[in-house]
Amino acid sequence: MKTTPLYFLISIILIAIFLPIVSAQEYNTWELPEGAIARLGKGEITGNVAFSPDGNRLAVAGSIGIWIYDVRPDKETELELITGHTLDVTTLAYSPEGSILASGSRDGSIRLWDALSGKQITLYKGEREEVITLVISTDGKMLASGHHNWFNNAHQVRLWNLQTKELLTTIDDHTNNISSLAFLPDGKTLATGSRDKTVRLWDTQTGEHKSTFVDHKMPISTVVYSPDGKTLTTVSPRDTVLQWDTETGTYDTSLFKRIGQIHSLTFSPDGSTIAIDQINYVKLINSETGKLEAVFRGHKDIIQSIAFSPDGNTLATADSENIIMIWDKQTQKHRTTIKGHTSSVKCLTYSPDGKTIASGSFEGLGYLWDAQTGEHKATLIRRYSLDITGITYSPDGQTITTCSRVGTVELWEGRTRVFQTHSRKAKSTLIDLSAQLNCIAYSPDGKTIAIGDNKGDVRLLVPDTGEIITTLSGHVRSINSLAFAPDGFTLASASSDGSVRLWDVQSFELIALPGGNNKGSYAVAYSPDGNLIASAGDDKIIQLWDVQSQGTKKIIKTPQNQVTCVAFSPNGVFFASSSRDGSIELWSTQSGEHISSFKANDGWISAIAFSPNGDTLASSSFDGTILLWKLR
Repeated sequence: MKTTPLYFLISIILIAIFLPIVSAQEYNTWELPEGAIARLGKGEITGNVAFSPDGNRLAVAGSIGIWIYDVRPDKETELELITGHTLDVTTLAYSPEGSILASGSRDGSIRLWDALSGKQITLYKGEREEVITLVISTDGKMLASGHHNWFNNAHQVRLWNLQTKELLTTIDDHTNNISSLAFLPDGKTLATGSRDKTVRLWDTQTGEHKSTFVDHKMPISTVVYSPDGKTLTTVSPRDTVLQWDTETGTYDTSLFKRIGQIHSLTFSPDGSTIAIDQINYVKLINSETGKLEAVFRGHKDIIQSIAFSPDGNTLATADSENIIMIWDKQTQKHRTTIKGHTSSVKCLTYSPDGKTIASGSFEGLGYLWDAQTGEHKATLIRRYSLDITGITYSPDGQTITTCSRVGTVELWEGRTRVFQTHSRKAKSTLIDLSAQLNCIAYSPDGKTIAIGDNKGDVRLLVPDTGEIITTLSGHVRSINSLAFAPDGFTLASASSDGSVRLWDVQSFELIALPGGNNKGSYAVAYSPDGNLIASAGDDKIIQLWDVQSQGTKKIIKTPQNQVTCVAFSPNGVFFASSSRDGSIELWSTQSGEHISSFKANDGWISAIAFSPNGDTLASSSFDGTILLWKLR
């Protein structure tokens, strides 16, 4: 009888391990909160990217967890989303043998994960602090982490035994954030770079301070040892790049003297090449001669992270627009782009036919999503990179209108032909004001646009020309929410001054200040029949007003933090509220009774919207994602 070869058994085991990941469902349904049916967008890239030691995987630090990608040529795909941190993941590092992935977060914790299964191994949880950076020694025995405590403004470096999980020593000499850490290849020295403009060297065996470099005049962004340990390179983006001889402690500036401003750099694994980022492109420099080897261009925004694959043949770069690009070092060509990550979502809306969801972000981009599949269809590219604060469809669905923090109102093509996977530019800028704009709404007949600014004014515009019809003044603080009555004759405005005001859209007169005030009104909405107004704010109270009498019909005390949004279902039977703590509540419009709760995440819910048929509720969050909730 023939014996089954050992390598065949190993192959079967490996297939069994990897098959569940490779054949998993689409990534927009991974690791969803209970009750959610889909996630649109992968969230923001909030930290660095890191290759696994075999070079087959790329880990990306994000606002909702750690994304793992297969980055083998022609096999690029999402593999897994690892969740557990309650706030942004800020830093990642693989152990040298690849069995462990370490992560740090704004939630103050350091977590270790099994790099294959994604299961959490251990956890360190700090209080009132964030983990800014971490690094694992080349022998895999130690982990160093940089922390900032928000309570006492302390800045510490902690050194851990990675095998026993024991804290070896705490360093608290730096007076500002720890921006970068690097182990000498032999593991005996740790270099720490800080925004306090100093680089310090520490003995990892005793925890004793060895020396301090004070030659930089500006904050340090990067410290990195060459693979042979002979050179320590320190970067101050607004100052200079210094290369230190680790034996003599002297430095040289000649290699980078003519290169210009550098944000960060990294050595190739063999030490022959240095990759540096200069705003939105990467240069490869010969580490011995300083000769330029290649330039990788393609990013449109500032590059935030660079990583070489372990074999040195692949480079991954991530920018502040949440785009990841993979480059082939040998051919000097762009290989693939990883998309789908978005920055904090500020606002969202359904198209009138319910087939599309449009969202606006703090990075100044708008995104169009297929409401059925969750697929990203198009990106709206603006002239400015500052926040889109409001987004809405015209009633006929042909135009998308956005307002922004820089005072612009822009019009975009909203019809089906826009749905191709590419960028779109605004077809026109309707108005360009000096005030910051916070919210926008169309009248039901599509003939008027209302915009609210941070000074307390509401402007009514003609959609076709941008002509200002009138300015409604009376609020003394920022306008946070606007809603037209279903008949279009009345406009409700909610302000940080705590008031909700009703305006006659034809005479432009103030009709009423309904009922009492909310403490800082953040949201207002009309019921579909126009008989009720819901408003909410800082005081954890939702008030339902009778439009005819302007009196309070119901006062609902919510279990939530500050209520950020309210929205009625299309049939008016119930309404939803959302909050800063990531919770969503459904309420009966008739009785005011609580119906159900959803927990989206641990972050601020920035917008909620019902689909036109009322079957689905969409919520957006500052973590850069949109969640869809099935209601029936």
